[in-house]
Amino acid sequence: MELGTIKIADMQGDICVAKVNSALSELDGVVSAKASLANKNVAVSFDETVTSLAKLKEAVVASGFKLAVHGEDGNCCGGCGS
Repeated sequence: MELGTIKIADMQGDICVAKVNSALSELDGVVSAKASLANKNVAVSFDETVTSLAKLKEAVVASGFKLAVHGEDGNCCGGCGS
């Protein structure tokens, strides 16, 4: 099992949180998805033998959201681990 975090640039309300959670939870290999409006991210627990963080990010984008780009708002997105 692996835990990944995806930063989302344009998540703006509870409906967005529900949409992200639903889009990821429906994917094979996803154990749990918990989006946070306050942090503008989603923490995903998944089986890395079935899916990948890259595929999860694709699903977020396919749901109509933009991923946060490192340093886009002047802050570290935390995605690179530094």
